[in-house]
Amino acid sequence: MEGTELTIEHQLHRVSDDAVAQVVAQRQTLGIDAWATLARALEEPALVEAVDAAGRAVVETLRAGGTILVAGNGGSAAIASHVAAEFVGKCILDRAPLPAVCLADSLTSITAVGNDYGFDDVFVRGVQSMGRPGDLLIAMSTSGRSESILRALDAARERGIATVALTGEGGGDLPGRADHVLHVPSDFTPRIQEVHMLWAHAWCEAVDVLSQPTS
Repeated sequence: MEGTELTIEHQLHRVSDDAVAQVVAQRQTLGIDAWATLARALEEPALVEAVDAAGRAVVETLRAGGTILVAGNGGSAAIASHVAAEFVGKCILDRAPLPAVCLADSLTSITAVGNDYGFDDVFVRGVQSMGRPGDLLIAMSTSGRSESILRALDAARERGIATVALTGEGGGDLPGRADHVLHVPSDFTPRIQEVHMLWAHAWCEAVDVLSQPTS
């Protein structure tokens, strides 16, 4: 009807100012407390060595002229895009660009493959079309049960592509599906994804430092 505004009622519209202040502060405090505990868990020697080993694989791939492929769904897709951009651009120091691609970046490819072959194959086609022996796939799944990630890892293995899988505490079906499977000691998705970004940033920073001219 002309002159009538359509308003969608949302629960958030009825929340009081006091509730907003309380919950916003509470979630920040919970996040800080969780990270204080998580930081100690991330220092566990076996986990540190596993993360370093995966990082060395990333550096060696680029050092040998290979390409880094990165894949993830949802929030992990955003991290994957961020990580690929760090290699193509830079993280902390200027250097020449390095080859990396996020398999989730092309909306056209994702929707075309999803429509024609099914969503479970959206990353498989990217691995098959762009991946070559000597490359490395970084695949992220907080649950470890994402079929599109599992299939991408299998496709990478079939093509002789090295693999690093990032997941949460349980790991789902990822153990045994990648050369390096890194478990964040948490079952809470936001913390898992934050640690994935921490690890990836550490690898990108290492690449930047190692790419500097030697005196």
